[in-house]
Amino acid sequence: MRTHLMRHFALVLGFSLGGLAAIDCAAFDSGYAANGTYQPPARWNNFRHPAAPIQSASPAQTAMPFGATVQSAAAQNTIEELPVPEGNRVYPPVPTMPPAPVVPRQPIVPQQQVMPPAPGMAPQAHYHQPGHAAPTVAPVHAHGPIASPGPVASHGQPCDAPSCASPYAAAAASPWQGSSCGTCATAPAPGPRPIAPWFGGSSLMFWNIAGSDSTPLVTDDSSMVLLRNRDLEPNDDTSFDVHAGRYFGCGQYAVDVEYMLWDPECLCRQVPDSGAGLRLINPALQTASINRGAGATTVYDDYDMNAASIQVIRDLRIQSLEVNLVGFGLMGARRLGSCSPAAPWGSCGLFGCNGKACGGAIGPLARAAGGRLRIQNSHGFRWFQLEDELEIGGDVDGMTGYGANDLYYKSIVENNLFGYQFGSRLSYCMGSRAMLNLGGKIGIYGNDAEFFHSITTTTATAYTNSQGAGAGDLYTRQSDISLAGLGELDLGLGYRISNCWSVNGGYRVLAACGVATAVGQMPTQYTSAATAGAVRADDCLILHGAYIGFDYNW
Repeated sequence: MRTHLMRHFALVLGFSLGGLAAIDCAAFDSGYAANGTYQPPARWNNFRHPAAPIQSASPAQTAMPFGATVQSAAAQNTIEELPVPEGNRVYPPVPTMPPAPVVPRQPIVPQQQVMPPAPGMAPQAHYHQPGHAAPTVAPVHAHGPIASPGPVASHGQPCDAPSCASPYAAAAASPWQGSSCGTCATAPAPGPRPIAPWFGGSSLMFWNIAGSDSTPLVTDDSSMVLLRNRDLEPNDDTSFDVHAGRYFGCGQYAVDVEYMLWDPECLCRQVPDSGAGLRLINPALQTASINRGAGATTVYDDYDMNAASIQVIRDLRIQSLEVNLVGFGLMGARRLGSCSPAAPWGSCGLFGCNGKACGGAIGPLARAAGGRLRIQNSHGFRWFQLEDELEIGGDVDGMTGYGANDLYYKSIVENNLFGYQFGSRLSYCMGSRAMLNLGGKIGIYGNDAEFFHSITTTTATAYTNSQGAGAGDLYTRQSDISLAGLGELDLGLGYRISNCWSVNGGYRVLAACGVATAVGQMPTQYTSAATAGAVRADDCLILHGAYIGFDYNW
């Protein structure tokens, strides 16, 4: 019984291995023609007899395994064997650089007549030795004078050399992205070239503050609102940004440094007493007092009873510095330069081509792909600073104008955001010159916020009623670190004046959340000086407005 089981197992194992071997041969028999195109494998002929009979092995000479039997030579010769497939296996040729021809020393032989080379072909050299076939030299196509090498990569080879980032070099030789439509920044006949390494630009922005509340700040004695918080927005809305950078890695990456500044003029609102009285709407000031020399009184009553006018001054300043590592194309590509489009008026020099290979948002990419869309992504570091100062002066000394004995309420904050940001920009090619841009940035930041608060005259300082003068003096400065977020959204149009110059315009929104503002930091209770001066970085500052600018590649 055991012998029969082992025989059955041996037969099953033999058929299994034979089937796997047949599948393996069939799977790896596909070949390629000399030009690299795929060819189906040759058909098998399973019904042909072997060319020669299988020779039997003598039992005396070959040891048989346990349980095996010896077949006769005639019985073995009746078993068909699968033949070798028709045709030989052909593999794609491995691209190699042709070696320089070596001229061996040859005996002088009679000169043979050589046919002149065909047009566009370099002459062929023929060296013949007796008894050997003459070697054939591959023709070299003439393309005119040799061009000067392009920009050099980090390893010292030109960016357009075949050995420099070979996948990109091979893609650069093929039709580049946008050339199929004939309008999306189509390059001239020589095709794209390595891009000029430097780029930069500048923009003017016209910011407006969104989300300001309409909470009353100053009223008269009959509760008529004379000034609201939203009235403290700056009138000067013009700001600017400037950026510059450089391509590296043969145009595959770029480093871009950008600086933005918005420093509007101080906003000043003065509300005089027209006979109905003035009142600063902050009920918490009823729990804080000050002694200006005629006895202690609450700060709330000092404004309400003695102010001939109330003056509100706000000074806002925003600046930002960011450094970004930029990549181009989906899953990475290289930016290339071209000499088109030329200036509309056909001039050279400042706005013309002048032999420069420039690129941009809808310029050519090395990794060719159909379509009109360009993608760029960025990772970077950003510093964002928000400074906000608010001063509410009360003319309470009985003299015209604001002097040393008048009352001054101050709320000053400074936010410094440091952190990582990710950005992306989509540019849709609307023609050889026009483009539609959609971009954004978002980041997570640590906010180092500082808050200064005081209620004073030149000689006196207000204090909390619960702590008294000295311990409860309202002249505090505190700081705290918290988590903040910052994001930008940008939608606009661009136009390529020439291959190097572009103008752009659109609308931009910037939002910073987790920050402290001067209005939002106004204390709502004065139980102690420390709690009144605590940092509360829980506001959001939203800026929005139009922009116009330019970009240049050189």
